[in-house]
Amino acid sequence: DEVDEEQAYLEGEGDRSLAYWRDVHWNFFSRECAQIGREPSEHMPVLCERFKLVFP
Repeated sequence: DEVDEEQAYLEGEGDRSLAYWRDVHWNFFSRECAQIGREPSEHMPVLCERFKLVFP
């Protein structure tokens, strides 16, 4: 697992827990994979990005 508690918290959704992140995103990944004829996997790559505000 490369998505950690910090990433889940910083995303700011739900209760900000890793368990919430996994549940919500697994549902999302499952729907997206189904649309392209694939099965989601716990080992599929997931890209997470962080952005820094450089100008208010």
